Amino acid sequence: MNVDHRYTQTQHRYAADDLETMSEARNYQAHLFDLVGPHVGLQVLEVGCGIGTMTRQLLDQAERVVCIEPNLNCAARAREALDGNQRVAIRVCHLEECSRGELQEERFDTVVCVNVLEHIEDDVRALALFRDVVAGTSGRVVIFVPAIQAIYGPHDAALGHHRRYSKQTLRAAFAAASLDVVSMRYTNPMGLLGWMYNRYVTGNTEHTTTQVRLFDRFVAPWALPLERVFPPPIGLSLFAVGRARPHSA
Repeated sequence: MNVDHRYTQTQHRYAADDLETMSEARNYQAHLFDLVGPHVGLQVLEVGCGIGTMTRQLLDQAERVVCIEPNLNCAARAREALDGNQRVAIRVCHLEECSRGELQEERFDTVVCVNVLEHIEDDVRALALFRDVVAGTSGRVVIFVPAIQAIYGPHDAALGHHRRYSKQTLRAAFAAASLDVVSMRYTNPMGLLGWMYNRYVTGNTEHTTTQVRLFDRFVAPWALPLERVFPPPIGLSLFAVGRARPHSA
């Protein structure tokens, strides 16, 4: 039986456990950072750091990373994984609890939000905040979200997703938040098969270790690099980069 976690997701341990499973997909994680990395500056705000999987990679090129993570279990594991790194700070709170002015004073040049925007009920409001955070530095907003609203179902709600995206709906959300699209692309079309298998065959609402290892060992090494040559017309996820729209004179 699927449980709707959209409004209770930060209260449960399952999110941290699922992220631990996904962290074993090293080829997939490397592919994800290949997308994110070229757009990352030196002063980074990571919204929803989870257990710190992406944070560790961000620290390879950023001078400082400030993380926002509302799930206590995730934040605890992230702190353990980052092992007291002085260039990272983790704030355990919801995005809605953050002061817009204080974040602007931090002079971030990048906001990174990976597999998080779909968990936020008012995504346009969140994107508008991201825009304001980087507007002073002409920075970038880096977004990675699940794609194809047509396959949204009880499994998504169980994972805490309010929605999935298409290029059209994500562009519309960017526009409503006064963000100009720098780039946008689908990724991981092969992952759609695994998602559909779980939805219609196994009924799993979390990634299983066996599935993740099989995908990362036998599919990711050839399927993900192929995207660099042949950009997929559709995929399990959607990657986008935005920049604050200049104010009219």
